[in-house]
Amino acid sequence: MTQVTKLARWVCLECHYIYDPAKGDPKNGIAPGTAFEDIPDTWRCPECKILKVKKGVFKRLDD
Repeated sequence: MTQVTKLARWVCLECHYIYDPAKGDPKNGIAPGTAFEDIPDTWRCPECKILKVKKGVFKRLDD
């Protein structure tokens, strides 16, 4: 039996956009199935355009 690790969703605290790894962000070149940790540091929130690396902006959502 293979174990599937559920990738965590992350929320932008500026605009409340939720990054869902199951959907990715194809419009900005992030394929579905990409973990938030694997997104390049140059990625910006598609809603408010804040940089991923800005400290304290993105928070992991606990399911």
